[in-house]
Amino acid sequence: MPAHVEFHRERMARGLAQDAVAWSDRMGRQVVNRARVNCNVNTGQLRSSITHHVTLSGTSAKTRVGSPLERARYIHEGTGIYGPKGKPIVPVTAKALKFPTPKMIGPLGRGGSRSPGGFVFAKSVKGIQPNPFLTDALKDVLGTHNVTVRPL
Repeated sequence: MPAHVEFHRERMARGLAQDAVAWSDRMGRQVVNRARVNCNVNTGQLRSSITHHVTLSGTSAKTRVGSPLERARYIHEGTGIYGPKGKPIVPVTAKALKFPTPKMIGPLGRGGSRSPGGFVFAKSVKGIQPNPFLTDALKDVLGTHNVTVRPL
């Protein structure tokens, strides 16, 4: 008994594109949720700024996860001796760096002093260690064997 088969390439392509967008959106939401768990939380601003966006090109979908905050990159990659340059942070136009005093502050490092106005002064600071919360979230969701990290 002969059979007649018709392939509707346009319908197949549309279906593949819809599936790709749905999968990308689902993975993007999972990465965002995991990144929000992994990120540093001081005020909650960084955590709430992490979002994802899906774009479709033909039948392939791309998901971009990140934060528009400039400091997100510094937290992710580290600064000072822990960052890409590997050098302590020193003042460029002044004699010392000036930071507002947090409510509870521990002992001062070498070369630091306190002022009565609620500020801490230092000749240099080490910086912050990296917390690759986005990369770690991607690896947690997709698995380490599926993720290749390239510097920007």
